[in-house]
Amino acid sequence: MNTWTSLSNEIEAAVEKAAPSIVQVHGHRRVTAGLVIADNLIVTPAATDDDKVAVLTGDNQTAEGQVLGRIGNMGLTVVRVDGLNRPALVVAQEPKPGHLAVAVGRTWSGGVMATLSPIAVVGGPLRTGRTGAIDRVIRIQQSPHGALNGGALINAGGQALGIITSLAIRGTTVVIPASIAWAAATKAASEGGVKQGFIGVSSMPVPLPEKQRGGRSQTSGLLISHVAANSPAEHGGLLVGDVIVGFGGEAVDDPESLVTRLRGNKVGAAVPITVIRGTKAVDVTVTVSERPKIKG
Repeated sequence: MNTWTSLSNEIEAAVEKAAPSIVQVHGHRRVTAGLVIADNLIVTPAATDDDKVAVLTGDNQTAEGQVLGRIGNMGLTVVRVDGLNRPALVVAQEPKPGHLAVAVGRTWSGGVMATLSPIAVVGGPLRTGRTGAIDRVIRIQQSPHGALNGGALINAGGQALGIITSLAIRGTTVVIPASIAWAAATKAASEGGVKQGFIGVSSMPVPLPEKQRGGRSQTSGLLISHVAANSPAEHGGLLVGDVIVGFGGEAVDDPESLVTRLRGNKVGAAVPITVIRGTKAVDVTVTVSERPKIKG
């Protein structure tokens, strides 16, 4: 057996090992891959406004997934699929530039797609918004491809180096390291739930000048630009111009962190929300309701 054949067989074996842990998720207007990271738990870049999504497993079976939360700075969604019965990908040691890796995803029809993708860069942080960043990223010598978005970057042993995104930097595709994505997804799942809470505000992230932090070290928050009539926020006393910096005793500095904290057992609960009003920190108690269903 020559070297080429041996290498091809080893790549094939790695892909076959990882493929059962790579599913397909039908999000809002597009289909992406998703990775099984624990029992019945998937992380995917698929975006959805619903509490439930369709998940197509590698054996062409469709299951219903429940959205647990969103990781805003990474653009990832955490989904639980009861009875998924798919093995979780094992987290591999972080690669180094020059290492060979394989990008594995799912085609539109659900088939496996795999490409040899050398590691180009390992570093960070990578800013992903006005206040968000990913501490560390991997970049591969591969242009973004729809079938690979949400797929796994694996090593020779079929272990996960990271989850592939659609982000591109100078012709390379950004991959979020498995150790970072898995930890964030597990945290989002533990904080989230299947019901989306609602308080009735529109907000945007803003930096907080030092003199306006109310004695806090937090440098940013969510500026309330609209309070819905007859909403929990209005009943609780939140005002346009308030800057939300805390929810239930935890810091809030971007919209996705607020959305995640409104999931699960928060519906029906009276929760203290800390806002900066002028130059003072004020605690306002708001009773979270369930998100209204969109009609039509």
